[in-house]
Amino acid sequence: MNGQCPPRWAEYLLERMLPARDHETVTGDLHEEYAEFLVPHRGRLRANFWYMRQVSSIAVRCIQEGGAMTKLLSLTSVITLLCGCWLALMECLLRHPGFVSRAAVALLIAAAGLATLLVRLLHAGIRSERRLWAAAAALIALGAYSFLRNAHAAHFEGFVFIISIVLVVQGVLMLATLGRNNDPGRTVAGT
Repeated sequence: MNGQCPPRWAEYLLERMLPARDHETVTGDLHEEYAEFLVPHRGRLRANFWYMRQVSSIAVRCIQEGGAMTKLLSLTSVITLLCGCWLALMECLLRHPGFVSRAAVALLIAAAGLATLLVRLLHAGIRSERRLWAAAAALIALGAYSFLRNAHAAHFEGFVFIISIVLVVQGVLMLATLGRNNDPGRTVAGT
């Protein structure tokens, strides 16, 4: 190979998502296509986008091959991630009194969604999943608190209502799926 390598983080994600039996063939084929054809003919930036698209398609396949709980957990995690980012952005743009603490909570919500996605998608070991037990309990508590506070508020916020429900659902799904190995044939280093 000519020394052209895809982004290391994308290779890492790819290696963690694939079953051990596919590590060499899939990563080798993608690396060869990237280095020998895409970078010389399309440039590094377009080659990086192509590689990230390949990694994304494998991620989607991993989620689709998971059970119904994994799919639902992935969906709620994506919603939590997007809602947390949206809330943080709105807090920073609107700058109502106390916006810094609310933006920080919104970013923590987004981080919980992202962490859940990564742990499930990358099939992290039991040690990594144990760290999410507290996060699951915190999501349930935060969702329930937000729901009750919103229900008693003078101005009912529909978006907060939806987020609070999604937080509770994600926390419950996390608790229901943590510790389960969705692919018993998968052997990944560090698990």
